[in-house]
Amino acid sequence: MEAALVDEVLACLPTNRTLFRYCKDQYATYLLQRVLNKKGPLSVQQLKQSSYRQLLEKPFVRDALQITGKQKLEAWHLENAVVSELNHYVLTLGKWGNRTGGLQTSRPGCNLVLQLNLPESLDAEFKRITGGVINEFTTRNHPQSNTRTATLAWARLDIGFESDEVLIEEVQSDLIRVLERIKTRALTSKTGNATHFICNGTTINRQRMVAYCTKVIAMQKKIWAEAMLAACLWFIHAELGISNVFYNRFETGNHMKEINWGLPPRSLYTDLPEKFCFNLTQEAPTFIRENKKVRKRLNKIHNPQWYLMTI
Repeated sequence: MEAALVDEVLACLPTNRTLFRYCKDQYATYLLQRVLNKKGPLSVQQLKQSSYRQLLEKPFVRDALQITGKQKLEAWHLENAVVSELNHYVLTLGKWGNRTGGLQTSRPGCNLVLQLNLPESLDAEFKRITGGVINEFTTRNHPQSNTRTATLAWARLDIGFESDEVLIEEVQSDLIRVLERIKTRALTSKTGNATHFICNGTTINRQRMVAYCTKVIAMQKKIWAEAMLAACLWFIHAELGISNVFYNRFETGNHMKEINWGLPPRSLYTDLPEKFCFNLTQEAPTFIRENKKVRKRLNKIHNPQWYLMTI
């Protein structure tokens, strides 16, 4: 999308911080509520015959089904679903790309970036231990938040308002990998002394750093991608008002974004969207299909496929 359009979107959206709370499998209730609000009350049998049948196995949903009995399930039945071990995040927005391409975008132009940031408590704890901020330790060539200093993950979005479509170009995180590397260094580095090691030119307490890394990795490693995509869908639906959500499939996305080496984890472009009940489609987003600059690239792909959600 054009840089000016990204700027316009950023200017129209809230500028204050947006809190986002999430626990494991919570996406299931969100998606089912979307389905039920769109299609009306549905029986368990009807849901079992739909592409959302796998969501019925989630604990929150099973509990709701026990309460409703033989009644048809309605969206409000899921409003009071019991959640535990909530993770707290802060959402921020940014811009990525340029007019000529070459920055892993499917078409030349810019993406809107949704960033999932750690809460203030974990951000402040890292600062106390290291004297610095987490984003200084991660890759600066990636779309980190400009207003928060502990970006856990991000999603890049290409938007076609005229066609009511969004393409999720990328879901990615540097932080877990970086914390695992810092933890290993704290345990094995021969710099410093028995109690402290040197990292990024800073002397850091080994024990405190290992404890912090262990805690954050345990909290976020298995849930960050799920939380990022859940936040992304909420943002697309609630803030952008768009219902047709495309998601790059591994092979097609890599080709369209011209990623020839350093490929991203396959699971983020297969398992993750399938977990969220995206369906495969051979139809490209309209703004990709009708863009003359990328049509040649698209035509070279054998059996191009994307994931698509339309609720």
